Amino acid sequence: MDLPPDNLDGYGFLLLGQSVKIVLCDEKRVGYDSENGRIFLPKEKSKERLVKWLKENAKRILSTVTQRKAAEMGLAYKSISVTSARTRWGTCSGDNALRYTFRLLYCPKEIIDYVVVHELAHIRHKNHSLLFWQEVEKYIPDWKIRRKWLKSHGILMEIF
Repeated sequence: MDLPPDNLDGYGFLLLGQSVKIVLCDEKRVGYDSENGRIFLPKEKSKERLVKWLKENAKRILSTVTQRKAAEMGLAYKSISVTSARTRWGTCSGDNALRYTFRLLYCPKEIIDYVVVHELAHIRHKNHSLLFWQEVEKYIPDWKIRRKWLKSHGILMEIF
């Protein structure tokens, strides 16, 4: 995967694990054609508009996944926020506030599920002890494969 050029027209990247291409256009709003894998971006301030759109969608998607997984795990969290972090996919604070980078949207859905479960497991175990990993494994039996995927796709943190 290549990092985006200055002119985003035709640039391809992953969105929820699916290939999408950017089409610059004269429209005023960002449009998404999931069937054909295209994101239509206004020519003016295209990168800023795309990042705003990604963050809005990340908040919606990650909130939904977190609510579902928290219910499955019998856990309550304080809040969810979306950041522009480039070094962490997610964090869980001491008071159970969850933060995810919007860049998780570049990952396939099963990878997002792993990150969400990982952060939720920190509500029970504030470390990476054996008990923590056993908690993760209850809900994501193949967590090692998913974790390896994240490590090998670190370049995704550099996009936008």
